[in-house]
Amino acid sequence: MADVRIKSPNLDDVFDKWKQKAVRKDKKTMEKQFGTKGAVFSPDAISAAETVKETKKEAAIYFAIKKVIEPAKAKGDEELVRADKVAKETFFAFKGDVDKDNWDEDDVVPMYNTLKAEACSRCSGKGYSEEKCGSCGGSGKQQDKLIVLEGEEQDKQKKVFEYPCGNCYGTGKVRERCKECDGQKNFYKYQILPVPFKRVVTGMPVLHSSAKTKYEKEMEEDLHKLIDEVEGIKFDDFKTLDKKAEASLGYYNKDIKKTIKNAGKDYKNYEKDDDTNIITKIHLFPMIQFFCETKKGKSFEIYSIGSEQKFITYSNL
Repeated sequence: MADVRIKSPNLDDVFDKWKQKAVRKDKKTMEKQFGTKGAVFSPDAISAAETVKETKKEAAIYFAIKKVIEPAKAKGDEELVRADKVAKETFFAFKGDVDKDNWDEDDVVPMYNTLKAEACSRCSGKGYSEEKCGSCGGSGKQQDKLIVLEGEEQDKQKKVFEYPCGNCYGTGKVRERCKECDGQKNFYKYQILPVPFKRVVTGMPVLHSSAKTKYEKEMEEDLHKLIDEVEGIKFDDFKTLDKKAEASLGYYNKDIKKTIKNAGKDYKNYEKDDDTNIITKIHLFPMIQFFCETKKGKSFEIYSIGSEQKFITYSNL
């Protein structure tokens, strides 16, 4: 990009433009601050020589962003856990859309209404497995041999005595707690889904100025509305702007250098923000700050933003 020089407006032109605008906007205040008692008020009587006490050449950097708030684009995920692990998770439930500006949690969260039981595949939802009883070999019976003496002769006989196995309660099977579900029969699955953020699209101006003023927010809004009426130099990136700022403006100071650095940091943060798109190039504007005083002794400031060809004014009077 070749060097482009932009010329600041003439101080008298800025003052005259501000004066005309101020009288149209609030003639009563202007008459109160600059009028002469007993005389018909005329804006022509307000002179820059008497009003302006000091001027400073500054710079302003502007770009615009579009912020789009909507549910996260992630598809979500699914978790499957044992029953004793469910209470360790924090679940969310939503009755409507959520304002992202008021949301401090993750954009993707566990949803309570997706929590469902799923039978353990190992024990088929019984909580246990059945094995052949080791004590009775699965017969459900225990056997002992009895000695029976029959008759007067006491003829010795051996008899089999059967009774239910006490280990398996006569069923032939014993139950072992399922090691997979720990006897809880089910696992529980739930989905981790995007928070239903309210879709909001907003266009926002971003202004950084080297003038040390508390009125930057108001100037930012005015500039955003009237951007087509202001001439500046456009840049694609802050690296180029930083190199060419002094040549473009024809002046430079430590406050302008600091402003470029701070604006560049802001720009990078917006680039990283998934919800934000930068929708304009970076504009560098000459800026003049007037320190003024009315005839009644009230201090105020006038600012011009733009070139001698196209500029706007702002004042806190």
